[in-house]
Amino acid sequence: MTSNLIQNYIATSSVRPQPQPIKAKENIPTQKPKPNFDIEQELNNRTFIKPLKGKGRLLNDNIFNAPAIMVKDAMYDVKAFKHAMSGKANDHELGRLNDVGLKLGGLAIAGYLFTKKQTPVTKGMEFVGLGSFLASMAIWPKIAIQLPAYLIHGVNVQKQYEDSFGRKKPFYQDPQFIPWDLYSDKEIDKMGNRLGVPKDIENRRDAIQEKMKKIAIQNNTLWMLTAGFATPVMSALICNQTEPHLAKWLNNRKNKKADEILSNIDTYSQKYQNNATKNNIEELINQFGGKPVNEELINKTAEAFDGMDPITFENLKTDLKELMTTKTFAINNDTAKAISENLKSQFKGKAFSEDAINAIIPNAENMQKIFETNNFINSNTEIKDLKQISDEILRTVKKNVETFNQNKPAEEQLDFEYIKRLIRSNKTENNPIKSVLSKSTSATFTPQLQTKLRDIATAYDSFNAKTNALNEYAVIKVGSAPETVIANYWNNVSKDLLKTIGIDYKEIEKVRFDRNLTGELLRNKIEHIVSNDALYNKVMQDLVSKVAAIDAEVKPSDITIYDEKVDTLFNEFGKFLNDNNLPRTAKAVNGVNEHDTVGTLKNIQKSFASERLTGVKSSFYRLINTFDFYRRISNNVNEIDTLKKYPREVREELIELCKIITLQGHSSDNATKFYMLRNPNPSDDMSDLVIKDGKVQNKFFGKGAAHTTTDIPNDKFFYQRAMQLMFEDKVDKATESILDNSIIKNKFTEYREQVANIIGGETYFAKPRHRIRPENGTGSELKFLLTGIAPDELFFKAGQQAFNTKKWFKIFGTFGAGLLGVTVLAQFFFGKMPNKKVNKK
Repeated sequence: MTSNLIQNYIATSSVRPQPQPIKAKENIPTQKPKPNFDIEQELNNRTFIKPLKGKGRLLNDNIFNAPAIMVKDAMYDVKAFKHAMSGKANDHELGRLNDVGLKLGGLAIAGYLFTKKQTPVTKGMEFVGLGSFLASMAIWPKIAIQLPAYLIHGVNVQKQYEDSFGRKKPFYQDPQFIPWDLYSDKEIDKMGNRLGVPKDIENRRDAIQEKMKKIAIQNNTLWMLTAGFATPVMSALICNQTEPHLAKWLNNRKNKKADEILSNIDTYSQKYQNNATKNNIEELINQFGGKPVNEELINKTAEAFDGMDPITFENLKTDLKELMTTKTFAINNDTAKAISENLKSQFKGKAFSEDAINAIIPNAENMQKIFETNNFINSNTEIKDLKQISDEILRTVKKNVETFNQNKPAEEQLDFEYIKRLIRSNKTENNPIKSVLSKSTSATFTPQLQTKLRDIATAYDSFNAKTNALNEYAVIKVGSAPETVIANYWNNVSKDLLKTIGIDYKEIEKVRFDRNLTGELLRNKIEHIVSNDALYNKVMQDLVSKVAAIDAEVKPSDITIYDEKVDTLFNEFGKFLNDNNLPRTAKAVNGVNEHDTVGTLKNIQKSFASERLTGVKSSFYRLINTFDFYRRISNNVNEIDTLKKYPREVREELIELCKIITLQGHSSDNATKFYMLRNPNPSDDMSDLVIKDGKVQNKFFGKGAAHTTTDIPNDKFFYQRAMQLMFEDKVDKATESILDNSIIKNKFTEYREQVANIIGGETYFAKPRHRIRPENGTGSELKFLLTGIAPDELFFKAGQQAFNTKKWFKIFGTFGAGLLGVTVLAQFFFGKMPNKKVNKK
């Protein structure tokens, strides 16, 4: 450390040699006398004692030297940490470590919360939240304090400097010690000119420095006052604007990952190759190897196949029982004892006394004699012999009953036929004799059987791993969960549709709590759009392009490849199971043939992805069909052949029903064949309908008294014309022209045909003749998927989400903007000081 003269003097004064007593007879060398030196005089001489020139410097940070400064700061922090660990850190180093601790602590908290979240975006937002919080603490003072102060006063209130020891410090950190000497007179004068300090006052530099200090203290105070509000608000706003970009990036990343899984299914499946089943089988081999095969071993072997669904599990257990057992049984003395006890348990709880049971059922000793007398004690008893054993026991029981009944009154005698029914049962598991005998199989857990089970377990583990990889692909693409590819597509399109049809924030605010009000608003919007050719073309083109974009997210070719890989995997595994004598399991997994896969694991695997896509696409195809129907009514309602032959009142009813169903109808409405209150005695007026701004100007509908209307369940033609009008009549020319230039034309046409065939062919017991197609046996799930979500419900949910997001942003954005405005405005009141008197000389 560099020291001045005073410090040198003080430091050396304590170690100066002290006078020693003169020893006798010692030769003392003669010293040359020193010049007269008066220390007090020298200390008072200001021209002699001067401070050493400082090595500090002002720092001018900018974006170009920021990387170098970051590296230098990081190296300093590492050095400070080493000093802290050894107990040598100074105050400045400890202060720096406090900032490092804040960042590391925040990172640890974000990492912990990361593990508690379920979806990629919410996980990522934990770190975005931390980053935005730290950024807000750094950015707020720069944009709200430093920049306005510099623009208004010309003073950088957050200036930093580096002292003689290389320590970076805020210039105005300590008002009692500000290193003004780092500023030259020229720089101070320039800032004084910006501050409006008169040029000809006495001690102008001191006046400028005093004003700069005051502005800095006021700004630091303002920073402390506003930081507690500004930091969380600014952090929240940053997160709000960052989340969509993070979600988009993660969605693209997940999409690519899914494509890689499908392209490299064999490699990617190694992630799930845990050999769990093989390990379980090895444990059973170690425990039961060489021992007789019994029910316990069969059950444990079936349970060893990890992750199997209940239906396939039961089929596997049945197959394993046949595979692991033989047609012969080992019967010994323990078998006789077990049968005796089982028979007695069959009579407990019935109208038999304990003495009667003991009298008619042979005990263990007598049962053993029966087996020995009939040569049943051996290890090769076949299934056909089980009936013989059962019959022999029954003959013994019959003799015992006859003996018991002797000398007994008729009311106390036992009924052998009733006893025989209790003992004999067609099902082995309920027969007290056969149930014991069937468990006494003579099969053992041989090395050959062990090898076969190892092979089956290895194949199952590989099949399971590949199935899990396919599951991951399907879930990423079309899973019914947040942040899947299809879910992100749905959310983005739903949000954009509000802008497409022109629903603004104020309109959403009025209807956000009531779906019926949303439906009314949506209907008005659609009727207005379809009445304007240019507007309809613009909206329909935008809608069709958004719906077509789903094929870019989930390519039809990828689904085809997915189905092919499912077929290959399940076919190969099904063949393996058949070849290894597990036919029931093979059927549960793969079916008997390609035409018999209903309810199989393969069919479930394939239908998961296809059905999810069907539901999403049907919802948007329905919206396109709704717009087209409204367009046809608005554009050429009097030219539609389906309507021409009906009176005007019926046409008005029919159009109103179709408008309601296309906009609000659910699968239940389709199932009940469109309940609607109508006039049972309509007018015979055949005049043309009048359309204004897309709306039918009703002359009859809704004009009569409500009590005069009723549902007409026998009018099948009304239902048929409605279905024909919505799904069979040709689309509008403008719609057709737009679809001709889109990749979804064939799919949209197919959707309308499916609705007409499947939903139009559905039978309702109360209205059995209300169909436009022959009756079909299609399940309710496909009908539900084809119906999709009603447009009014789609826009109701999208509107709520959009309103909540915008309202939140409006509240926090307004608060943040107001706080920023107040903070900037405060600068105009800072630095006010009494005017110095001008030096007149």
